[in-house]
Amino acid sequence: MTALERRYRRLLTWYPKDHRARHEEEMLAVLLAASAPGQSRPSGRDAFDLVRGGLAIRLRRVAPPGSRRHWRAPSTWPPSSPLSRFSAPACPALPRSLAG
Repeated sequence: MTALERRYRRLLTWYPKDHRARHEEEMLAVLLAASAPGQSRPSGRDAFDLVRGGLAIRLRRVAPPGSRRHWRAPSTWPPSSPLSRFSAPACPALPRSLAG
């Protein structure tokens, strides 16, 4: 096991155990295939994305089912919302069938 693989596995521990049991090897294979030759540490972007993804899955599991309607894409926020300034106006919201 290389240092890079060991570090990626450590970052993957942010994901729930049952999620890792199903997806860890595939996720690890993709991360290693996308890494640069000789790379020994995950990029900051990869590390952030893995932590964010693991926390998102954990939070989704503890949030009540009805609370998802409050987690909307920025393009669905009212134009007067302060955060709407940061959304891409040309980027439409995902259809409900794809949004999960």
